[in-house]
Amino acid sequence: MIPLITTLLPSIMDVAGRFLPEDKEKRAAAEREIEAKLTESLANIDLANLKIKCIILKHDNIQERMTYAEELQFLGEHERRNKFLAGLLMHLSGNTLCLYQLVEKHGKPLYEAVKESQSEGFFDDRLRKVFFIYGNTSTTERERIRSVVEGEKNSITIASYGTFSTGINIRNIHNIVLASPSKSRIRVLQSIGRGLRQGENKDSVLIFDIADDLTFRHQSNFTLNHFQERINIYNAEQFNYEISKVNLR
Repeated sequence: MIPLITTLLPSIMDVAGRFLPEDKEKRAAAEREIEAKLTESLANIDLANLKIKCIILKHDNIQERMTYAEELQFLGEHERRNKFLAGLLMHLSGNTLCLYQLVEKHGKPLYEAVKESQSEGFFDDRLRKVFFIYGNTSTTERERIRSVVEGEKNSITIASYGTFSTGINIRNIHNIVLASPSKSRIRVLQSIGRGLRQGENKDSVLIFDIADDLTFRHQSNFTLNHFQERINIYNAEQFNYEISKVNLR
C-alpha cells in the first residue's frame, strides 16, 4: 500500500515549486531538499506497482550535430515521431497522460497527430476522449478535464510539463508517456510519484520513457545523454525498467 505521505507529496511539491527562492544558491538548496523528500517518499512504495518501458527511437540520415534547442525543435516537429507517439497513445488501454515540453513546437503537432489517428481508427477509438492542456488552458477548464478523466476508463490527456507540475491532480491515470526529454531529477520523480497515486480503478502504473538517438559521427546527442541521466535515476531508485529500440522509418 502506498503511504499517505506519498499521496500528498506531489501536491506539496506543486506549492513548494511556486515559491522557490530566486537566488540561485538558495534555489539549488531548496531543490535538493525537494529531491530528498521525493526520494524518501518513493522509497516506501511497492515498486511492483511501477513498470518503466524505455523506447529509444533511432533517427536515420542525421546530417549534423544539433544544439540542444535545435534538437527540441527537430523532435517536436518530427512528423514520423509524432505519428509513432500518436499510435502508442491510441494503442494503450486505460487513462493515459502524455507530457510534452514545448507547446507550439511539440504539444500542438502531437495533439493534431493523435486526433488524426483517432479519426482513422475503429469506432471505439473515435469515442475516446482526448484532452489538450497548456499554459493558456483556464483553471475552470483544467478542473473540468480532471473531473471527467477521474470518471473515465480510456481517455488521453496531452499536457505540458509546466501545467502538470502546478495543479493537475488526477489520480485515475494508468499510463504516463514522457514524450519530451528531461534530465531533471525532480521532474522525473514527480511524474512517477503522480502516476503512483492510488485510485479506485487502478493498482499500478506504466511509464513510457521516450528517448531519441540522433548520433552524428559517433557523437551522441544531448537528449540521448539526458536519457542516460534518467536511467541513472531509475538505477539509483531501483525502479523496474526495460529498454527497447525502434527505427523510425
